[in-house]
Amino acid sequence: MEFPFAHRQRVRFGETDTQGVVYYANYLLYAEVGRVAYLRALGIVYDRDFLGKGTDFTIGEARVRYRAPLRFDDEYDIKVRVGDIRHSSWAFEYAIDRADGTHCAEASTIQVMIDRATNKVTRIPDDLRSTLERARMTD
Repeated sequence: MEFPFAHRQRVRFGETDTQGVVYYANYLLYAEVGRVAYLRALGIVYDRDFLGKGTDFTIGEARVRYRAPLRFDDEYDIKVRVGDIRHSSWAFEYAIDRADGTHCAEASTIQVMIDRATNKVTRIPDDLRSTLERARMTD
């Protein structure tokens, strides 16, 4: 499957460690940046489409596999696509690639829907499910 969405960023000095490479945990922050940008590109507005409807999501699982380092001032793309969609959760898959095409990492997160009033897991709302399914079909 291809990645239908890419969000360009540049490594900041504060994201690197004493070896001059991006600190490993920052790849999860990159996934978050990509996730929010991708949701926005899909027409999903967090305040309106989650909080405004009494729902939210939390991250139930996050994984990163490192392939090549990113260094200060490297430009890179956070590529995002929809993975498996279940009853109350869905996956996003990410590729983090330097602008020169070097594949640096792949990651995945599982978002779990919650009801804000009860903080309990709930079904993915139909409109969100439809948007995610349409996006997955174009990947």
